[in-house]
Amino acid sequence: MFELSPDTRVADLWDESPAMLAALKSTGIFKEGDSIDVTIGDLCWDVGLNPVMILNMLAKARALDVPSTIDVSELDDMPLIEVVENVASLHHDYLRQTLPEIAALLARVVDAHGDSDERLLEVSKLFGKIAGDLEGHLLHEEESLFQMIRDMEKAGVIQPTRCGESVAGPILCMENDHNELRHDLARLRELTGDYAVPGFACPTYRKLLELLTVFDQNTVVHMHKEDHVLFPRAKEAQAALAQGTGTNSAP
Repeated sequence: MFELSPDTRVADLWDESPAMLAALKSTGIFKEGDSIDVTIGDLCWDVGLNPVMILNMLAKARALDVPSTIDVSELDDMPLIEVVENVASLHHDYLRQTLPEIAALLARVVDAHGDSDERLLEVSKLFGKIAGDLEGHLLHEEESLFQMIRDMEKAGVIQPTRCGESVAGPILCMENDHNELRHDLARLRELTGDYAVPGFACPTYRKLLELLTVFDQNTVVHMHKEDHVLFPRAKEAQAALAQGTGTNSAP
């Protein structure tokens, strides 16, 4: 892994660290389409920022970059529109069903054990934030990026959405959402001891931790599919459309 310094190029982040790249984009000093050969130092100095501030933020994001063992090879031969449907059915639909169930169980567990387990109050607050953020994320993605991909597939054109005329717009928003969600999930794991079951836990508490574990795993796979398959292939599809080579085939 490369050493972070003002001389680190965006290209280094691009190749090795999705979390740091998303964190950098969230600052606004680097945007989709900018040269990736620029250094972090030059980006900061151009806008009057101290590079140390940005480097510290990137160092925190780097901790989220764990070598992935997630296998998404089943997506390799899928047309892009089928990748969308895979994400929608296995992750979006799952979240809409599971988030309310977890919230209801969490409320019951807080009522029963909140006085003796102070972590539960913070878990409840954090999960409420995560659920709210995800609900907005799903709707935004379905109304913008997913619709753009369906337009490319069915009509060979992109109808503008609130994110503009390029898939890069919603993708940047989704990447920023993913970066924040990774931080929130890391904090949720910390608060729950990686969803370890306390000795005093009642059946409802045990069920809650079981659902939280599956939720975490599903969400990590969800983000991985989007970051490493859906987003880059959507950009490739739009580039192919602009060149008149079509979007229906898998890479």
